[in-house]
Amino acid sequence: MGICGFCNEYPTDGYWDKYCKECSMLRRMLIIHDSKTCLEILKRVLIRNPTQIDYKVQIELKKKLSNDIVDYDKPNTRSQKKVVENSN
Repeated sequence: MGICGFCNEYPTDGYWDKYCKECSMLRRMLIIHDSKTCLEILKRVLIRNPTQIDYKVQIELKKKLSNDIVDYDKPNTRSQKKVVENSN
């Protein structure tokens, strides 16, 4: 058995095979579908430009800040104590 000719990482299934299972699946997809279409899909899904990265960072920061606010127990004020006492 040899090493995959595409990824140079995983072993091939047989002596005469050129690609590992994963790379041969990628090769079949590129043959079945238009390679330009596959490339566009991969670019849209896997590659991010700096604007998209900044947007994702801002979303994650907002999530973190909102979680911090929810985790914080606010002290009861006088008006909240009256409401709690009257409800009992």
